[in-house]
Amino acid sequence: MDCPSCDHPNREGARFCAECAMPLIQTVTCPSCGTANPSAARHCDSCGHALADAAAIAGPDPRAHTPEHLAEKIRANRGALEGERKQVTVLFADVMGSMELAEQSDPEEWRRIMDRYFSILCAGVHRFEGTVDKFTGDGIMALFGAPIAHEDHARRACYAALHLQHELADYAAELRRARGLSFSVRMGLNSGEVVVGAIGEDLGMEYTAIGHTVGLAQRMEQLAAADRVYLTQHTASLVEGYLALADLGEFQVRGASRPLRVHELTGVGAARGRLDVQRGRGFSRFVGRDEELRILESALERAFAGKGQVIGIVGEPGVGKSRLCHEFAERERAKGTPVYHVAGQAHAKSVPLVPVLQFLRSYFEITDQDSERAARERIAGRLLLLDKSFEDDLPLLFEFLAVPDPLRPAPRMDPEARQRQLLGLMKRLTHAQSAREPVVMLVEDLHWLDPASETFLGNRVEAVQGTRSLTVLNFRPEYRAPWMSRSYYRQIALAPLGAEATEALLADLLGSDPSLDGLAELIRERTGGNPFFIEELVQALIEGGSLGGERGAYRLAAAVKEDAVPASVQAVLAARIDRLGAREKAVLQGAAVIGKEFPQPVLERVLDLAPEDLEDALRNLIAGEFIYEQELYPESLYAFKHPLTQEVAYGSQLGERRGTVHAAVARALVEQYPERLEERAALLAQHWEAAGETLEAARWHARAAAWAGNNDPTQALHHWSRVRELADALPESAEATALGLEARISSLTYGWRLGMSQDDAQTVFNEAERTSSEAGDVRSRALLLGSYGSVRGLGDGDLREYARLTRQAIALAEESGDPALYLTLAANAYAFHCIGEYREAVAIYDRAIELADDDPALGGGIIMGCPYAVCHAFKGLLLSELGELEQARRLIEQGRKIAREQGDIETVAYSHMGSAAWLAYFQGEPEAALTHAQQALEIAERNGGALARAVAWLALGLAERMRGEWRPAIEALERSRAIARESRTAIETEAWRLALLGESYLGLGDPGRARALVEEGLAVAREQGNVPYGIHASLALARVLLGSAGPAARAQIEAALTRALELAHETGAKAYEPLVRVELAELARQSGDQDGRERELREAHRLFTEIGASGHAERLSGELAMPAS
Repeated sequence: MDCPSCDHPNREGARFCAECAMPLIQTVTCPSCGTANPSAARHCDSCGHALADAAAIAGPDPRAHTPEHLAEKIRANRGALEGERKQVTVLFADVMGSMELAEQSDPEEWRRIMDRYFSILCAGVHRFEGTVDKFTGDGIMALFGAPIAHEDHARRACYAALHLQHELADYAAELRRARGLSFSVRMGLNSGEVVVGAIGEDLGMEYTAIGHTVGLAQRMEQLAAADRVYLTQHTASLVEGYLALADLGEFQVRGASRPLRVHELTGVGAARGRLDVQRGRGFSRFVGRDEELRILESALERAFAGKGQVIGIVGEPGVGKSRLCHEFAERERAKGTPVYHVAGQAHAKSVPLVPVLQFLRSYFEITDQDSERAARERIAGRLLLLDKSFEDDLPLLFEFLAVPDPLRPAPRMDPEARQRQLLGLMKRLTHAQSAREPVVMLVEDLHWLDPASETFLGNRVEAVQGTRSLTVLNFRPEYRAPWMSRSYYRQIALAPLGAEATEALLADLLGSDPSLDGLAELIRERTGGNPFFIEELVQALIEGGSLGGERGAYRLAAAVKEDAVPASVQAVLAARIDRLGAREKAVLQGAAVIGKEFPQPVLERVLDLAPEDLEDALRNLIAGEFIYEQELYPESLYAFKHPLTQEVAYGSQLGERRGTVHAAVARALVEQYPERLEERAALLAQHWEAAGETLEAARWHARAAAWAGNNDPTQALHHWSRVRELADALPESAEATALGLEARISSLTYGWRLGMSQDDAQTVFNEAERTSSEAGDVRSRALLLGSYGSVRGLGDGDLREYARLTRQAIALAEESGDPALYLTLAANAYAFHCIGEYREAVAIYDRAIELADDDPALGGGIIMGCPYAVCHAFKGLLLSELGELEQARRLIEQGRKIAREQGDIETVAYSHMGSAAWLAYFQGEPEAALTHAQQALEIAERNGGALARAVAWLALGLAERMRGEWRPAIEALERSRAIARESRTAIETEAWRLALLGESYLGLGDPGRARALVEEGLAVAREQGNVPYGIHASLALARVLLGSAGPAARAQIEAALTRALELAHETGAKAYEPLVRVELAELARQSGDQDGRERELREAHRLFTEIGASGHAERLSGELAMPAS
């Protein structure tokens, strides 16, 4: 038995072809019970139901109508059709009331009617290179854009529907006349993503599409009125301008979650190309092409001097070839230069000579309204005016343009001779036109030309030499032609827009509303400077509701979905990818799974290709401008030319296949870079997660979190969050439990750095505490208590709970006998600083430093990068308040040096902002405070979390306040406050922030606001139980009252200063007392008590000198030497 598809001889009794898998036995399905019966059976062999009607109505087997190009593709490469995601347009057509019509007709007659109907449908679909997917009893389902992607799939489907409408109207009229049947067909279309491929085990020609897109197309067909074509808003947005549509409004369509806008297809629109559509929307600003215009104008000068020129503009889709040609042509038309324009059309590539005929009709100014006689008169008049010798060529040209002269027919000749005569005629026409006047010929999209048109184009290129004509062509990188080697041909490689031009284009499209901050950068990064991609992405944001307003004045109205690719852009890129050879497409898709950049050694390990084949494929992809070689040494590293190309190549693959490749990539990375796994841990986690290997992904996310550590806390928290989610999804096991517990503890650890809500923290703590208690894991419980305590203190401001949990954690660490654990948790002794238990905190730091035994690496990476350095720096902070400033300075500097040597950038920052800047405050050295604050801020803004940023801005505010720079101080402090509030971290510093803000507003002359802020700070300090910041707030209140009310508020000033002094004495914080004495001296001065002023200043000077506060001491020495004013 020979296969009807590939002619392969098969054994008798075979059910499928051994070569192409085509089913060899045709069946008809019983409409009663669903049993498949041999096609010749008259009754079902299962239930006895008559099969004649079923056979008549069922229609032919779609495989018998499969287009040859699809059959060839399946035979050549069945593997490519195993499944892909594609952007397509689905067309459904059916006969209305077919059962009633069948009842009125004899079964055999009805069969003949339907056979003719199906033939019309198939021919119309295939005419526009669609695929008949299946016959639906009384209609068809057809695909446009699959199995081969067409960037104009929606237009093709609409053109096919219009063509079918016309053909079926003629057929219906014939049936009405001959048989009295009222034969009406309705059609529905929808565009979107589907999964296509061979569904089923036979992998034969059962090529189909599945997905919501298909269902909506069928709903449109069911909704459509008789002899009408309805389409969804999804298709309408893709064909806007190209087709004429009537908006029917919104419909509640079954299967759609929200009302769907429906349109009726009524005809062909005015647009013939993308530029026409852009013109309808309003052209965007033309930017970044000055050099290319200069080259074109230079070529024009040479051409018009009699040295005919041909310029080819090559560039990827959307880069602006047509817009450049349009702008050049418009400039020349404005000068009075004749410009003739023609373009290849994707849907017309299979129709010979369409562009040539369009050019000639345009040249002779023939319109659709002209009769044949009028057309002949226009042709003859134009030609004979050029040269009388064209007289003999008229019959041939009339026939070529389908307006033959019945009185003077063209001579009979074979096709080759006819083509030679036509080519000769076109050459002579080029020369004659040039002799009369210079001319510009513009031919666009050569990649869409049919072979016959390419022959005429080559003839034109040969003819221009020595003429006063400029021929400008544009095409995509994959296009090649022999005439490109001509000496008078020059090529312009059109690159994407540069950063400046892209910025100008986006400014024109979007405007400058503050809500758009960052959006232009996102669009530029995703589009790579491609103008079409930029405009379509902006249009998609407008249509999706992310942007509100009008062109040049948009504002952000909703969140932007960063990974969305507009359907128009996706169709263009998918079509380019599908036109690649099978090998090149496989390489591109494999590379897309690796990422936007991909090393060749990794690609070699992933793909089953010989090295020479891979090299050849990569060269072809570079030539096609899909990728480029980014680095040669130490290994070849390639990158996608556009991020969107990688996204489309990746997204077109089914999830299962992608998962397999992701796993292969992960294994390849481990094999290729065994010495650099930690820095690639995040990438490996991503690949294992995409591969569906949950445990492996959790392991690598944990390694990635540990590697990111404290130098990038945001990334570390992200990875720990993923570990937690993945571990919870795993079957119960010891490893899964351990990973989940570690992830929760670490999430709390980074929660106090970056901010964490109280509810989230409580939930994570409860889950982790239950797990650690059940396991009897002392170490984990100690770390959990320490981390949760920090969240409560720094995130909630509950300092008493912070101290309580810290005591428990340190007690467990002591009990464990693990020096690394104790050293790690000793950093939490900051809790005792907050509640004024300075000596307890110092004792913990001393114990930790002793246990470390001079090992700076001990405990590194558990919570802090280098807890040994933290203990030195934080002990220095405490000693500065205790009045031991010189020892504090040595400890802070030692801690910073150790942290820098250990690579702990976070602790370096804290040593500047939390220790050194504080020390400079007590020393009275504003410039030193500013230097440390600026260094801390630079680190914090680069890679710090919210806590580090909030404290760094606070330190800068303190330094500016010390310098008397009130506005910069307020700006810094407000920035700190905003970060703290937004992220729920550094809440324990709120009282000091408010106190400093109050002092700064006093400096600006706003005592009312100053007092309100300081009093709020005092209330916060009391509520939190924050001793040091309570002292600061009391001092600030006294300063504000002294600067506003003066002696009239003596009682309140004395009460505030007394409270500050009491707290300083209670806690042993000697550094505060001289600051209090300075304010008492000011109160005495304002009260006229000069002796009291001098007494307090001298006591303050003595105390400053005693503790080593040289800056303060020097300033007071100057005041004491001057008489009081």
